Amino acid sequence: MIDYPHVPGRGLVKESTKKERVQFLNKAGFSLAHISKSEIPTESLVNNIESHIGGVEIPVGLAGPLLFAGEDTDFRYAPIATLEGALLASVNRGAKVISRCGGVNTHVLHQRMVRSPLFLFDSLSDGLLFNEWLEDNFQLVKTQADSHSNYGKLIKLEPQVSGKSVHVKFVYETGDASGQNMTTNSTDKTIKWLEEYYRKVIGKPLKDVLIEGNGSSDKKISHYNINQGRGTHVIAECELKEEEISELLRTTSDAFMTSFNASATISRLDGMIGHNLNVANVVAGVFAATGQDLACIHESSVGVLTVDKTEKGLYLCLHLPTLVVGTVGGGTHLAAQNEALNLMGCAGTGKVKRFAEMIAGFALALEISTFAAIVGGQFAAAHERLGRNKPVSK
Repeated sequence: MIDYPHVPGRGLVKESTKKERVQFLNKAGFSLAHISKSEIPTESLVNNIESHIGGVEIPVGLAGPLLFAGEDTDFRYAPIATLEGALLASVNRGAKVISRCGGVNTHVLHQRMVRSPLFLFDSLSDGLLFNEWLEDNFQLVKTQADSHSNYGKLIKLEPQVSGKSVHVKFVYETGDASGQNMTTNSTDKTIKWLEEYYRKVIGKPLKDVLIEGNGSSDKKISHYNINQGRGTHVIAECELKEEEISELLRTTSDAFMTSFNASATISRLDGMIGHNLNVANVVAGVFAATGQDLACIHESSVGVLTVDKTEKGLYLCLHLPTLVVGTVGGGTHLAAQNEALNLMGCAGTGKVKRFAEMIAGFALALEISTFAAIVGGQFAAAHERLGRNKPVSK
């Protein structure tokens, strides 16, 4: 039998057990001189991490000011955690040109979170019967689901029969939380109730029920989530003037359009999901700074950018259809992360809409600047000057 090493204090998130784990690794020959010096109090991380040994610091840069137009016109700032040189410079160039042209307009279409349990049956007919029952009894299921959360509200059920199984999308609105844990808890309690209730009422037991059959595309990209919604669907738009395109971006609207149309063509030929240059840079940077679920960067970075020529210059619009964000829950309560949200005016309840709009606005700023750098021949030079660490021979 293998002698499996025993790591001290498994499951205990305390400063004393953190020190025990660090000492355990030191004795095994691993140095944690930097990682173990994290300033985050271990006790504040209960329910955020297990087997805590320290922290890794990511530098945070300041993006903005970016003018947000609309009812509450104001200049806003965003913290972006990154180790990629030239990124903040590009975001800020985009923010400047947008602001000098009147600002960015933003709008949230909806906020959703999906959990998709799997119901297994002995026959197709049993599955079809269950599917029909669900369609007739949504309000009954909703009452159960809503009773297990203060913020999560079930807005629809979407069953899909697949042979002897039925995948059921439980679609929620989750307030200011991104809602993954909230909807998991509500759905789990609801399907346990449903399993017993259905057997009593219909007289046919469910063969098995799983909390997730992979139909929610959690932390994955799917066409369903893009089209129907998982996370926040937010739009950012602006119009750039020709003189500002020339002065600040050092290119022209005609050059922009020629290159954009060609890039849109190859993205379709390649089967690219969405169409953008580097939305993920802003999404990842803001996520890391504000305590978001980093595994959701993948699905949250789906972006669809469109560009049109106008009499003034260029109209640009960016859709982020699956932005999984929250201003409460997760790591948002930690001191530095909460401070970052405060910098954005997005800490606490009632702020998730503003938060999503700000991510979209700054992502659009980066898209504009990056595209202009490529079109104007500045892209490689900017990274050579600001973003390339050159090894020095000793």
